[in-house]
Amino acid sequence: MKVRFFDLRVKNKKLNKELVSSVKRVFSHGQVLLGPEVDQFEKKIAKMTGSKYAIGVSSGSSALYLALKGIGVKKGDEIITTPLTWIITLNAIAECGAIPVCVDIDEDFNIDPNKIEKAITKKTKAIVPVHFTGLMCKMDHIKSIAKKLNLKVIEDAAQAFGAKYKGKKVGSFSDVASFSFNVMKNVGGFGEAGAVTTNNKKIYELVKMLRYTGTKSDPKKIISNECYHVALNHKIDTVHAAMLLVLLKYFKKKMDKRIEIANIYNNELHDIVKCPSISSPGTSHGLYTYAIQTNYRDKLMNYLSENGIQNKIYHIPLASDAPIFKKYRRFKTPVAREVLSKILSLPAHEKITSSQQAYVIEKIKNFFKII
Repeated sequence: MKVRFFDLRVKNKKLNKELVSSVKRVFSHGQVLLGPEVDQFEKKIAKMTGSKYAIGVSSGSSALYLALKGIGVKKGDEIITTPLTWIITLNAIAECGAIPVCVDIDEDFNIDPNKIEKAITKKTKAIVPVHFTGLMCKMDHIKSIAKKLNLKVIEDAAQAFGAKYKGKKVGSFSDVASFSFNVMKNVGGFGEAGAVTTNNKKIYELVKMLRYTGTKSDPKKIISNECYHVALNHKIDTVHAAMLLVLLKYFKKKMDKRIEIANIYNNELHDIVKCPSISSPGTSHGLYTYAIQTNYRDKLMNYLSENGIQNKIYHIPLASDAPIFKKYRRFKTPVAREVLSKILSLPAHEKITSSQQAYVIEKIKNFFKII
């Protein structure tokens, strides 16, 4: 049996029809850049994240970069973050001219708040917690550190749309947050897209200009070179916004299915591997991926692959070990290194069938019988 790690096909006929109709509407009115669907998408994202403002952008990468620029990150600033993340977290920081400072994580995959305060210097500008695999960081602790030391907080929520921590929605703990709607995310579009959210009007207005060449939008399209900030083009296109609006309608149903699948894995596998915590009172996982930990990770990975089960390791090497960032390493990160040696993500998307999941579970159990 073959089991895909992701299944990006649109099999639902009703959803397929709605997506095609949404594109046709854009073709009909012809406003393919910053059309009405972009405004609708931004209002929907703001509502779903509990934010006052949302700005649609071309990717999650652009979202994080613009969020950093939006709080005034500049050359020489130090930004504290995690080494267990996709490389774009550090790239976005460095692209602003700032220095990424990676501190160790806790066993839940996320940055350890107790390590943050020891890394703060006079040059520290902000903290960028990454909600790895969709599980939110200990944001109350991180926020209290930032408040005490007058630092900004930017949530890298690329993997965690829809997640909650102690009753509060992802993005609501920070000065500004970045989201990704890349095709592989839990709200996966059809290519690249992202959003920046904030409750701060000044940040909102700045990011809105930065996403479109540093200019103010002129409704009459007469003035185009009235530039206030040096910036490139990061805006989302109307067609993608229109399709994402359709996908957001199905988000709750999609997540309910992912939670069901994750709970089945937890019930069946908890005694042979370390399983993720999916939910607790007021807290819920964004389930970008379902990641287990085992000392036999590499052997299990190969065994599953040999049996037609796709699986994945996020992200090798640690971002702080990337050749371009080794020069910035300041702290040892033993927990991150250990976790990265044990972590493995299983196929857990909403399209996996019960027979496919049963096959995955059967093969994992069989593996632990024969090792």
